[in-house]
Amino acid sequence: MDQKQGKTSPVIADFAEILKKAYEKGMNEAEITVEKLIEELKVDLKHLLVVNSQAVVKL
Repeated sequence: MDQKQGKTSPVIADFAEILKKAYEKGMNEAEITVEKLIEELKVDLKHLLVVNSQAVVKL
């Protein structure tokens, strides 16, 4: 059982940070639409995938 308790993967931490940012933006910005919020989430998540795939290649 190779599970490391108490440690969070950097990918999961980054994902959680992206969701937190989107939630706060949705709650605080009166002018934001759901469509705009979803588009920003897509961009952030695609960026996360690119950054992490580059990290894997460097290993």
